[in-house]
Amino acid sequence: MSIPHEFQAGRLISLPEARRWLKHCGVRVKLYAGCRMIPPDRISIGDYSQIDEGVRIYAGEGVVIGRHVHLAFYSSISGGGTCVLQDFVGIGAGVRLITGTDVPDDGGLTNPTVPDELRSVRRDRIEIGAHALVFTNAVVLPGVTIGEGAVVAAGAIVHHTLKPWGIYAGYPLVQIGQRETGPVLKKATVLAKNQDAIEHQQSSFR
Repeated sequence: MSIPHEFQAGRLISLPEARRWLKHCGVRVKLYAGCRMIPPDRISIGDYSQIDEGVRIYAGEGVVIGRHVHLAFYSSISGGGTCVLQDFVGIGAGVRLITGTDVPDDGGLTNPTVPDELRSVRRDRIEIGAHALVFTNAVVLPGVTIGEGAVVAAGAIVHHTLKPWGIYAGYPLVQIGQRETGPVLKKATVLAKNQDAIEHQQSSFR
């Protein structure tokens, strides 16, 4: 008896197909069918990263995703600017990374139904440092840098730059704690060595 489609595990997009269209796609990347990446030739995805079904990436001026990055279902990148996610970044379900916005007090018409020359739009850059975590339904606004290892609590609105390894929550967003760097960086080094050994061993059999 076959399992109904609704109960089956998500189907992966083949890496050859992904590499045909994306600007770059690393090794052992998992891209689940049902994610959207527009336009794909402005998107780079590093080794071992995973993009869940339901994720929406509108690349704008360009999106760079590092190694071991996870974008959970129904998270999105949009706004027409630039977004950089460094290695080991975790993006929770429903997170919104917004790289551009209409400027309502600058005399322009708003929304994309009007010609560009009649709008007032700010395009900017979001950068999220290595090992940072952005939890469920948080919103990151244009121009924000989230420092290495920083943590953003669920539902937060990030409207300013966050220091490395801080833990942030509340509205307005404030730092409520600090992560230890040593254990995280040590485990990342161990993982990198193990993966390099595996890749070297497999390449010797090709």
